[in-house]
Amino acid sequence: MKDIITMAALLGNPGREYERTRHNIGFMLADLAAERLARGVKWRDWKGLGLYLEFEAAGRRVYLLKPQTYMNLSGAAVQSLAGFYKIPPSGVLAAYDDLALPFGKLRMRKGGSAGSHNGMASVISSVGQELPRLRLGIGPRPANIPGKNFVLSAFSKEEGGRLADFLDRACTALKDAFEDGVENAMNRCNYDGDKPVS
Repeated sequence: MKDIITMAALLGNPGREYERTRHNIGFMLADLAAERLARGVKWRDWKGLGLYLEFEAAGRRVYLLKPQTYMNLSGAAVQSLAGFYKIPPSGVLAAYDDLALPFGKLRMRKGGSAGSHNGMASVISSVGQELPRLRLGIGPRPANIPGKNFVLSAFSKEEGGRLADFLDRACTALKDAFEDGVENAMNRCNYDGDKPVS
C-alpha cells in the first residue's frame, strides 16, 4: 500500500514549562502512542536532535519522533531520522496543534501548506510539502489573546476534561495510519457527526 506511514513526527517543545500547554499536544500524543502502540519501548536520543523509538506495526518496523530542537526548528530532526532510514516524505506523518480547528477536532490530510504553524513550516522546508499530517485542534483563540500567548497557555478546565478522549482518538488515527494507510485513516477520523470533512 502506497500511503502506509513508516514514521510519525509529533511536534512540541522540550522543557517542563511547556509540558501541559496547548502547543505540546503533539508531545502528549507521542507519549500516549509510546505507551499504547510501542508498549512502553523507551525513548532514545537521536543525534541530539530528538527522541525516538522504534516498534512493530502490522509486521513492519516503524518510528516515533519527538524533535527536541524547539518547535520552530523541528524540520532538522525529522529530516535527519527520515533520511537515515530512507523514508520518503509520503511515509512521514507530522502531528501538530492547530488553532484553525476547534478543540477536539482531528484532521488528517495527505499534503498541503503549513498554515500559520512555524513548526510545520520547518518540517515542510526540510522534508517537502507532500508529507501527510494530522492536525490536532486546539482552537478557537479568544480575540483578545495573541496567538503565541494562547498556544503556550494551559488547557482550560473544560478542555482538560475532554483531553483524554481527544488524545485517545488521535492515537487511534495514528495507529490506523501505521497499519492501514493514510487514506483509510482519513476516512475514519475526518468526520463531524455523520458528515465527512476535508
